[in-house]
Amino acid sequence: MKKVLLILFVVFTTSTLSSQNYKFGEVSKEELQEKVYPLDSSANAAILYKERKTSFEYVPNEGFNVITQVFLRLKIYNKEGFDWATNKISYYNSSNGREKISGLKAITYNLEKNKIVETKLNRKDVFDEELNKYWSQQKFTMPNIKEGSVIEWRYKLTSPFKRIDDVQFQYGIPVKKMNASVEIPEYFIYKKQFKGYFPVVPQVERKNIKISLKNKYRSEVGSFGAGLKTNVTYSKIDLFANVEKYDVTNVPALIEEAYVNNIENYKTAIQYEYSELHWPRQPIKYYSHSWEDVTKTIYNNYNFGSEIYKSNHYSDDLAVILAAAKTDSEKIIGIFELVKQKVKWNKYNGITKFNGTRQAYKEAVGNVFDINLNLVSMLNKAGLKANPVILSTRAHGISFFPTIDGFNYVIAAVELPEGLVLLDATEQYSTPNILPFRALNGEGRLIRDDGSSETVNLNPVKPATIVTTLKVEIDEEGTIEGQNRTNYLNHQALSYREKYAAIDNDDIVVKLEEKNGGLEISDFELSGKKETYKPVMETYKFYSENSIDVVGNKIFFKPLFFEATTTSPFKLEKREYPINFGTTLSSKTLVNITIPEGYVIESVPENIYVKLPNNYGSYRFHISTSGNVINVNSQFKINTINYPVVNYDEMKEFYKMIIAKNLEQVVLKKES
Repeated sequence: MKKVLLILFVVFTTSTLSSQNYKFGEVSKEELQEKVYPLDSSANAAILYKERKTSFEYVPNEGFNVITQVFLRLKIYNKEGFDWATNKISYYNSSNGREKISGLKAITYNLEKNKIVETKLNRKDVFDEELNKYWSQQKFTMPNIKEGSVIEWRYKLTSPFKRIDDVQFQYGIPVKKMNASVEIPEYFIYKKQFKGYFPVVPQVERKNIKISLKNKYRSEVGSFGAGLKTNVTYSKIDLFANVEKYDVTNVPALIEEAYVNNIENYKTAIQYEYSELHWPRQPIKYYSHSWEDVTKTIYNNYNFGSEIYKSNHYSDDLAVILAAAKTDSEKIIGIFELVKQKVKWNKYNGITKFNGTRQAYKEAVGNVFDINLNLVSMLNKAGLKANPVILSTRAHGISFFPTIDGFNYVIAAVELPEGLVLLDATEQYSTPNILPFRALNGEGRLIRDDGSSETVNLNPVKPATIVTTLKVEIDEEGTIEGQNRTNYLNHQALSYREKYAAIDNDDIVVKLEEKNGGLEISDFELSGKKETYKPVMETYKFYSENSIDVVGNKIFFKPLFFEATTTSPFKLEKREYPINFGTTLSSKTLVNITIPEGYVIESVPENIYVKLPNNYGSYRFHISTSGNVINVNSQFKINTINYPVVNYDEMKEFYKMIIAKNLEQVVLKKES
C-alpha cells in the first residue's frame, strides 16, 4: 500500500510539474491560491520556477561576450517571505570595462476578487549602487507585495570578461523546478567545481554553431595607386559548443543554523573558472593560476609595494611612538594604536586602495587596504619585519579556485622569533592576535616583496572566555538577591565592546534585565569597557521574585538560575554543513547559594562530566553542600573551531544533556 501511495505521489507531482505553464507573464490562479508550499509547510516563500541560460555571442570587431539570461517566478506565502521580493544583481564595473544588465522586466501578481491583478516594476524604482572599485549592483524591490503574491522577473547580463556566474540550485527557500543550461564554444576551456549536498547531474551534448566574421582591408584604386578604398569581406566559421543542461525539481531549502562561517559556501551550485583559450592556429593561452601566482600578481599589480614604501606622511608621529617604546612589543602596540587613532575605517573591504596610504592618513579615513598597509609600512619603518596578509572574510566565503576574486581583505603580520603577530587596525577594539570576527575564515596568505608567500592560520590561539561568579541568597518568601561578577576575555571581550562600548550603562542594564527574565539590577559597574588591553568586567547586584518556586513547605530552583543553558543552537534534524565556532570557547560559572533559615536541602542534581568525541568539547557540572550553603561549578568548553558535521548527532546530544542538567532543580524542605 505504501508503495502504491508513493507511486501515486510521484505521478501526481510529475504530472503537476509537466502541466505547469512556465512562460513569463502567464501566472495561474492555482499558484496565487496556494497557501503553503506542499513539500515544506514552514517555507515563507518558494521558487516556483527558475530558468538560467548561459551562452556565448560573437560580436564583430569585439569578440565573444558571455550572455546569461535569467527568468524567475517566486511565491510569497507570508510576511516573513517579503524579503524575497528584493533582488540584487551584481555586475563587474571598472575602468577596464563593464558588464551590462538589459531587458529587465518584473511583475507582481495578486488575486483580487478572483481576478489576477498585475503590478509592473517601474524603471524609476531600479537603483544602481557601487559596491567597490570593481563591483556594482542593480537593486529593486517588487511593488504591491502581499501575502500570497507571485512575482516574476527576467533580465539579461552581458559580460565581455568570459566570466560565468555560479549556477546556483539551492537557496534559503525551496525550489520547485529549475532548468539551467551552459553552452561554451570549443575555444574556451573552463574548470568546474561542484559544491553543496543536493545531487545534480547534467545532460551533456555537443552542438554545432556558426560565427560570422567581418574583415576589412584597404586596396589601391585607379592608375598608379591614385586612391584607396575600404573592402569588406564576410566569412563563416563552423565550430561546436559543449552544452550542459540541468533539470532539477524539489530542491529543499538550506536552512541556516548557528555556527556556520558562510551558508553560501554550502548551497548546491556549479562554479566555473575560465582556464584556457584554444584559439585556432594560435598557441594555447593559460589563465588558471596557482595561489602562488595569484598572490605574486596581487603584490606586483595592486600597488602593495609602492604603498608600503610611502612614509613621509607619518614620520613625525612615528618618531613620538618610537621614542617612548623600549621593546618590540611596545613598538607594535604603540604603532597599532596610532593607526587606529589616525585613520577610521569607511567600512569598505578590498585588496586595492581607496584613498591610498598617504591620503587616507591625511584625511583620517580609508578602506581596509589604506589602513592596514599604513600599519605594515610603519612597522617596517620601525625596524620590525612586517608584511600584508590577504584573506577572504567570512561573508565573502571560501574560494574553490585560485583567483584574485578569492581575496577581499588585508591585515598586517609581524614576524617575530616566537611566531606571527596578526593585526587589524580597522577594528577599534581589536588587539594583537585578536582579529575581528569577520576575518576569522580559516587561512590567509602572507605576501612579501621578494615574491614569496606562505599560508597563515587565522584561527585564534586563545579561547573566547567568560567567567561568571554569582553569590545568591534565598528567602522563604521566594525571592532571591545577590551579586554578579562576569569577566569577558579575548574574543568575548572584543564582542562585548563591539556591542556595548557606544551604549550608556543604563541601557546595558535594561538589556541585561530583559535577557535575564526581568531581573532587577542595581549598583551596576563596568570596567574595561573601552580599555582594550584589559578584560571587560561587569559587577552588579540583582533581585528577583520569579526565579524560584515555593510550593507548600518546599522551595524549588535551578541552581544556575538565570545563567542556566535552556535552549540549544542546534535544532535541525539533519545538518549538511560543518559547524564553525570561529574560535574555541570556554565558559565557567561559579554559584554560591545561601538557603533560608529553617530549611534543609532535600535533594540536589547529580554531578556529571560529559565529553564530545575526540576531545572536541566537554561539560562539567559539580554541586556540593555544606550546612546551609550550596556551591555549583559549571564548566563548558569547545576545544575545536571546526566541528565535523558527521558528528552532528553527538553535538545535539551533548547540548541535550547540558540543558537537561541545567533544568534540574534543587529542592529545599522546611524543617518541621
